[in-house]
Amino acid sequence: MMKLLRIFLTTAALFGFGITMLFAQQYKVVEKSDKKAPLWYESAESGYMVASAEAGNMEEARQQCLESIKRQIIQSIAQNIEFSDSHTVNQVTGNGDRITEFVDRYTAEGSTKAASLPFIKGISLSKVDGSYWEKRQEKKSGKITYCYAIRYPFPESQHKALIAEFEKQDREMEDLIKSMEIHISDITLVEEIDQCITKMNPAVEYFFDKTRREWAEGVLQNYRKLPASITAESKANAKDACLVTLYLNGKRITTSVMPKLTSNCASQLKAIPRGEEILITYSSEDCLDDEENFIELTFKMPGKSLKHKFYFKAE
Repeated sequence: MMKLLRIFLTTAALFGFGITMLFAQQYKVVEKSDKKAPLWYESAESGYMVASAEAGNMEEARQQCLESIKRQIIQSIAQNIEFSDSHTVNQVTGNGDRITEFVDRYTAEGSTKAASLPFIKGISLSKVDGSYWEKRQEKKSGKITYCYAIRYPFPESQHKALIAEFEKQDREMEDLIKSMEIHISDITLVEEIDQCITKMNPAVEYFFDKTRREWAEGVLQNYRKLPASITAESKANAKDACLVTLYLNGKRITTSVMPKLTSNCASQLKAIPRGEEILITYSSEDCLDDEENFIELTFKMPGKSLKHKFYFKAE
């Protein structure tokens, strides 16, 4: 079930007011781009974002304007998206709390999370619809600053397209973690553990709201714990041979990487995959008729090594 979480922004109006206040400071205009400041920064205008910044040099002020536009667009997406309900959502009390948490997190971390959207990446000064700047000198201190303002086109059609793009990306990330959460009980190959961890990492890093981030990190952590649950069992198969089987939580698991073999006396050690088992062959010719003869297998596991030792009698 999808629930629309919508908070209508007054961003343009707020920024317009902010710029008006900024231009009303006590200063002397030394130089400016036009005879009169444009009207667009004083009022909200449908289809546009307005931003201003004041800095010690022109280039810094321009770049701050672009970052402000990005933040405004990111916030407009965050406050107008649809979430899919899931078990993770139910951990948050009330829709209002969830909206607040999401918007706060999204806005705070938006520069890194939403910046992956193509449109956000494409925001540049070349697409600015209007600009105005002033070189100012504070009356009291004599300090020189530059105030820069821009008007950036952001039509409703683009707004809707960005929301849809984000929702698609958001669903894909959530669906990935859900599928990995289910798949963990179906792991049949040791090397698949690392593959799954690598596959999940982008989604885990993507989630910026606390609830889903903790959920995704929990699933990832469960995969990282899997190697500690892998055990090995061995049984004699024939003279100078035995079969070794790996188990993950009681279920058979295989590996494409054969173990390293060492022994206190046996030679010609070989590990050969045989279906769900590993055939170990060796020569006990140089071994004494002693129950302390052994072969040790060392399996390379994600984040650890698994050692298994079996004992044999020389015949």
